[in-house]
Amino acid sequence: MSGRLGFVGDERGLAVERWVVWLVVLAITAAVVGSVVYFGDEFRRDSPNADFSVSFDGDASALTVEHVGGDSISDRTTERLLVVVVDGSTGNSDEVVWVSDSAGPTKRGGGYPVRSGDSLRIDDPSVDSDGDENYLDAERSVGFHLEDGDSVRVVWEGSMRSSETRSVTLANATLGS
Repeated sequence: MSGRLGFVGDERGLAVERWVVWLVVLAITAAVVGSVVYFGDEFRRDSPNADFSVSFDGDASALTVEHVGGDSISDRTTERLLVVVVDGSTGNSDEVVWVSDSAGPTKRGGGYPVRSGDSLRIDDPSVDSDGDENYLDAERSVGFHLEDGDSVRVVWEGSMRSSETRSVTLANATLGS
């Protein structure tokens, strides 16, 4: 009789447990490495690397902001994507929200992601470009007349590396130039 007490097969059961533990550790390690590879670039930057173009149609008194390349603007890191229009003659400005998180515990918003090729058209209340007697013909509107010399900024607000919200201008343009 040996000096060990226990059931027959204890050693075999212990070996299986060790393999299961090692497989779980391996799976967790693979998940962490995969996350770092997949999201790593996003965590190293302070803001998305996105390009926008601004065009102005003086006859319709409307401007179009288009995402023309680079990173998509995702809900995961963005709180708001704004187009700030400044009246060149008075200095008054309007913030036009392109996409925004909704209030609440999840802070999820609609309209995400903003990808290359997506655009936002903004007009003013001075021209009824489609003749329907409604002067607000675009997706959004500003409260002053759009004209050459007005400036436009595309502003991203969000947090990519910390819980601190940052505001970064992704594009600047002057209408008519």
